Amino acid sequence: MELLQRVEDPNVSTAGRIATAQALVRNYSGSAQAAKAAALLPKLQAEQAEEEKGKQWKYDSYEDSMSGKQVFTATVNSTNSFQFDFPYQGIQHARLTLRRHPRWGNDVIFAIEKGQILCHTYNCRIRVRFDDAPAQTFTGNEPEDNSSELVFIPAYSTFAKKLPQAKRVRIEVAIFQQGNIIADFDVSGFKPEKLQASK
Repeated sequence: MELLQRVEDPNVSTAGRIATAQALVRNYSGSAQAAKAAALLPKLQAEQAEEEKGKQWKYDSYEDSMSGKQVFTATVNSTNSFQFDFPYQGIQHARLTLRRHPRWGNDVIFAIEKGQILCHTYNCRIRVRFDDAPAQTFTGNEPEDNSSELVFIPAYSTFAKKLPQAKRVRIEVAIFQQGNIIADFDVSGFKPEKLQASK
């Protein structure tokens, strides 16, 4: 049966193989081919879950024009959203970025789309929690251009060590006239190798 061949063909996309297997089971119930397709479904679904894992991460690289060397970034948006008061109203998400820069070093950057993160040299507490581990407190650094939508978290080595095994990261920051917010990130499937030049 051609349908079963399609289910077994590794050159067909995993999603296509799953859809074909499900159609075979549904339309040819009781046949030997349907039984084979049903037996293959769990494996195919596991493969699809593995393929989907980490797709929320966006990786980028570009050349630093002053050094001529590559900058690497990995960015993920929060799974939860926020609605601030005027003049920052409208649904928005937080953003977490890891950056490796040839001149500025390694950074963890937390950002919101609009609003003011309260971060001053004398008070910039940021709490970070990986999965179900106890929260850690870091003292953030405001950007040199004084923009209020982002803050640097001096914890690159901590993030680089924990992210490959983590599934979830929560970050708490103080927002002007909004109090503290907690941004929730799905960090599963993080690929640290994407933050370095290929050999």
